[in-house]
Amino acid sequence: MRITIVLLFFVSFSFSQTNDSQIAYQFYQSGEYEKAIDIYKDISKGNNSNSYYYPHFQSLLGLENYKDAKKLVLRMSKINTHSLIYLVDLYFVDSKLEDKKSISKTLKKIEDEIKKKQSQLVSVCNSFIKYSFYQEALNLYLIAEKDIPSNNRDYNIQKAQLYQYMDKDEWMVEEYLSLLEKNPTQKINVINYLQRYLENNGIENEENYILVKNGLLKYSQKEKDTYIFSEILIWLFMQNNDFNLAYLQAKSLDKRLREDGERLYDLAETFLDNSYFDLAIKCYQYIIDKGHDNYYYIDAHVNMLYALGKKEGANLIKIDELYQKIVEEVGVDYTTVLLIYNYAHFKAFSLNDLPSAQIMLEEAMKMFNISKTDLAECKLVYADIMLLSSKIWTALLYYSQVEKDHKESPLGHEAKLRRSKVSYYQGDFEWAQSQLDILKSSTSKLISNDALHLSLLITDNLNLDTSAVPMEMYARADLLYFQNRFEESIVVLDSIIDIYSGHTLMDEIYFRKYEIYYKMNNLDKSIEMLETIVSDYDFDILEDDALFYLAKIYENDKKDEEKAFYYYETLLMQCSGSIYTSESRKKYREIRGN
Repeated sequence: MRITIVLLFFVSFSFSQTNDSQIAYQFYQSGEYEKAIDIYKDISKGNNSNSYYYPHFQSLLGLENYKDAKKLVLRMSKINTHSLIYLVDLYFVDSKLEDKKSISKTLKKIEDEIKKKQSQLVSVCNSFIKYSFYQEALNLYLIAEKDIPSNNRDYNIQKAQLYQYMDKDEWMVEEYLSLLEKNPTQKINVINYLQRYLENNGIENEENYILVKNGLLKYSQKEKDTYIFSEILIWLFMQNNDFNLAYLQAKSLDKRLREDGERLYDLAETFLDNSYFDLAIKCYQYIIDKGHDNYYYIDAHVNMLYALGKKEGANLIKIDELYQKIVEEVGVDYTTVLLIYNYAHFKAFSLNDLPSAQIMLEEAMKMFNISKTDLAECKLVYADIMLLSSKIWTALLYYSQVEKDHKESPLGHEAKLRRSKVSYYQGDFEWAQSQLDILKSSTSKLISNDALHLSLLITDNLNLDTSAVPMEMYARADLLYFQNRFEESIVVLDSIIDIYSGHTLMDEIYFRKYEIYYKMNNLDKSIEMLETIVSDYDFDILEDDALFYLAKIYENDKKDEEKAFYYYETLLMQCSGSIYTSESRKKYREIRGN
């Protein structure tokens, strides 16, 4: 009976303490520190549980009661002599009390003890960091590296982060690169850290870029066996859109390592995506110059000819001769199908030679051993040519075949997108919209972006108006534009302006007219269209596009750097969230001279 009573007492006491500690913790969390401290004082009598210590200690700090906080820390540190965390808390309290003698004594003890208790190093340093004592944490890592003989670890990452907290960015970069020099397997981790630093919470910073670039250049100059820093330099240049530097660095590395041009070939793909056709051509020419036996010889020819055809003011007759020459050199079979359908596309869209393009593709599609992928690519181009010839039902038939045969692949999605565009051209906006909604989630970023753009064009300019006629007219003008019937397209667009002058399509119409005039090499009219958007439709979504292309025309075509500078600067000032911000800032600085 007596034992039962004692057990019940202890159970009751334990339950009471648990309940009190929960109440105290709630007071602590809600900032009612005095109430929390009153309870913690009672339940901690004769109880040295570490679970009460932290909220009790933080409550005292919250009231700036540093003297009682120090008493609590000293009591806990005497009980838990093995733990150095309490000494860090004591160091913090003494700093608040400005007890210089105790501060020095405590720090010395931590530095001496850490040599014996190396396992606590990271947790102790993190405690210092919690109180913003970055130099103290850094000193401990330096002691661990220098004065602990059994320690075989490097703390470059931890030190780098501390240097960043201390605004010593140059030293931070040095630590990351030093780690990479000792341990090349850390390449991905180091790139990730540098990436976050360069992004700077989403804000580009030229100073950050220069620090990383200078550090990489220093380390790359002393590379002998591996070229990891040279490779990261290429990555860095690409990140900053310094494409010419990336090209030069990649070419240099290819020569030093006697490679087959693969890294140049990969770079050229990015250059093509960003419309840097001259650099892409340089990459492909470099690979071609390696000779016929090079693995990328044919593909380099194919892509170089494609890039040549994309350049503004390209010599189309010269490109046609180059196509004929390479076709004669490599022959026509299933291994050169890519070359053939690119040539057919060039014939149709650049030379307007639809019959020749059609014959080339029909022969290619009958080719022995042609792969399913190459056959689908040929069908897509063939369907485009049918659309150019106004044979819409034939075009739809071939798009449908590719979509059916490649349902869940990018090729199938591309076919669905082109079918959706045909429905849009025909004014069947509801069906087109239903297909575009599906394509928005395509794994191909280009396809999903195109689908999103066309979907927004329809929804923004159709649902707000009771009449679908303006949108139908614009879609018809779009088809004429696709078919290179530019004068006819302009007539339809001008009709919309005359009849529906207040329609939401106005900025889209003037932008399409800019594109048409630019293709017709009428620069003055191109500029006029873009300036209309900037002056009259600056409230709409195409303002940044208009500013960017005005800057490009003045920089590249008019050779007027002053005007280009003005439009790049205007874009940066007025459209800070634009997708053109990064390139505009780079161009702005180039023209300014820094």
